[in-house]
Amino acid sequence: MPNTHNHLANIATFFNKAILEIANFNTSIKLLDFGCGAGQLIEDLQQYGYDAYGTDLYINQENLTINDRLKKIQLNPYQLQFDSNYFDIVISTSVLEHAQNTQECFHEIHRILKPGGYAMHMFPGKWYLPSEPHIYVPLVNWFWPHCPKWWLMLWAMIGIRNQFQKGQSWKQVSEQNIQFCKTNLLYKNTKYYNNLAIKVFGNYSWPMVFYINNAPGKFSKIFRKLPIKSLSGFLSKEFRMSFLVMKKN
Repeated sequence: MPNTHNHLANIATFFNKAILEIANFNTSIKLLDFGCGAGQLIEDLQQYGYDAYGTDLYINQENLTINDRLKKIQLNPYQLQFDSNYFDIVISTSVLEHAQNTQECFHEIHRILKPGGYAMHMFPGKWYLPSEPHIYVPLVNWFWPHCPKWWLMLWAMIGIRNQFQKGQSWKQVSEQNIQFCKTNLLYKNTKYYNNLAIKVFGNYSWPMVFYINNAPGKFSKIFRKLPIKSLSGFLSKEFRMSFLVMKKN
């Protein structure tokens, strides 16, 4: 497994460059990490000067110096616990593939953004290869929302495990993965996000050449070596990682 601290530091570097070059903002702005987890990325972004906050369904605040900057997402009704027109930037990293209420998420993100603010989302594409990046089972995202149980059981019997499933029986792993697919995954195609972005924001862009040139990770480095950057960006967007940007007008 990659070093988590180094990985998040690289993600912070990527978003900092995206904010400076795509949004044309400086670092003295309010930023929200949507789906922030424990909030480590917020601490890295603060090093660049951002007034950074976080929100998530579950907040683990142990050993953090930013507890007052993390807010739990309200579910009924769904609401981000921040004032309207509050943030200049909202970012997320590998969150949208879990958010089964994407329309509510986009509307709330639009609400809390200031006019002229940007939403930037990095997430795995519908046709992500070689395997679903959370449970490591091939083609789960291709099958979604109807992944056959026998397929999940087969790979559990073969021995496929994620980092949290080591030492578990194939029955335990398959049961966990079946439940995970039902409740924690949302793999929509590019057209879905295009239509939703137009409905909520009135615009969207996929700055995939920027992503290929700047994103961390071994696959983006491989894509950078391909001769046509627009082709590299398309391949990444559909079969690896996507980068969606929307602006509140």
